[in-house]
Amino acid sequence: MKTIVAVTDFSQRSGVALRRAAAIAAGAGARLLLVHAVDDGLPRHILDHRVAEAEQTIDQEAATVGGVNVSCEVVVGDVFWALHRAATQAHADLIVAGDHRRSPLRDLFRDTTVERLIRVSAVPVLIVRIDGAPYRHALVGVESDEGPELLHVLARFGTAAPGRATLLHAVSAPAEGLLHYAGVEREIRDDYRARIAQEARARITAGLKGHRMPLDIRIVDAPPRLAIADLVESAGCDLVAVSSHARRAVARGLLGSVSSELIRHGSTDVLIVPRIVSRSRGL
Repeated sequence: MKTIVAVTDFSQRSGVALRRAAAIAAGAGARLLLVHAVDDGLPRHILDHRVAEAEQTIDQEAATVGGVNVSCEVVVGDVFWALHRAATQAHADLIVAGDHRRSPLRDLFRDTTVERLIRVSAVPVLIVRIDGAPYRHALVGVESDEGPELLHVLARFGTAAPGRATLLHAVSAPAEGLLHYAGVEREIRDDYRARIAQEARARITAGLKGHRMPLDIRIVDAPPRLAIADLVESAGCDLVAVSSHARRAVARGLLGSVSSELIRHGSTDVLIVPRIVSRSRGL
């Protein structure tokens, strides 16, 4: 990991994200770029004043970061696209952002800036909510074979990587509904689900050879969102890592319901890794 981009709106939430980004940059030996975007839809005299203010403030924020190579940039344009362009031009390996200000009514009808950024990002995006201690325990949510990709991204945090991880897979038995409708006995349906779980564990385990992070694998029979929430609480996880559903170029930008739920309502830090980019960049 060579470059980490931390986006800031100068809020307290962004300050929390900046401290986390600096810790990861130090742990990974990466440079840190702090970016603020000013909306270009303002009258020229107001825009110039906002840019001048932002440049002064971002310099002050950058000065609070110690122990890493840090630079800063103020960009002008549509906030979402300006941030995306800045991260792309910087060849970012990771984008770090603070949690968005929550508004249930507004969130119902439109995506947040961070969600829009995640939908088009070619690199992992970390949403930071927790201030303070280094990551201890990551929950890695997997649907199929993306576990190694997610673990590799976490490992690239260097000494800032979590001390351990739990891979969580929520079992999906697609034929169970048909079996139940056909009147198949409960015992046979239970055996079917157990076989699906065993196959999932074998498939997931087979792809994890060579990973050094202390690791546990949980195969659970529950909806993914509930399974993640339960394990976060019971195991004390402070980071959740999942992938977006961008396996193919045509699917680029699609976020699963679990990812969206974590972004909008999660209680921990969340790392979203785009699959298509993970494979092409060798993450």
